[in-house]
Amino acid sequence: NVTELYKLGESFDMPGEAVDGMNPVAVHEAVSKAAEHIRAGNGPYLLEMRTYRYKGHSVSDPAKYRTKEEVQEYKDRDPIKMIEEAILKDKVATEENLREVQEKIKKEIADAVKFAEESDFPDASALWEENYVQEDYPYIMD
Repeated sequence: NVTELYKLGESFDMPGEAVDGMNPVAVHEAVSKAAEHIRAGNGPYLLEMRTYRYKGHSVSDPAKYRTKEEVQEYKDRDPIKMIEEAILKDKVATEENLREVQEKIKKEIADAVKFAEESDFPDASALWEENYVQEDYPYIMD
């Protein structure tokens, strides 16, 4: 049983690493490193983002397998909250700037939902279109 998922790439000579997915700076640094590796033509790079799900698996899951204190500990480290605090502390933006961005995001999401709800379902044959940039992707076998 593997608990360090990034190590699964080792059998394919694929480098990788585990990243604190709750830390936006750590995520940015790891993704930048992986992108540099890939863009240099060195093949894939596996990133295991270790994050926390605040709620149960579904609406029928009361999540009694963890304490309220545990959940709160992770909520205190929420990545969005952390990055907003850093932005304000470093005076990259004001609270008003952040509110404007949040409103813009809410509108963009609402517009996307409206578009999706009003659109026809794609034909089933579209499922296999444009999945890979490279037509002869070497890791896919029939």
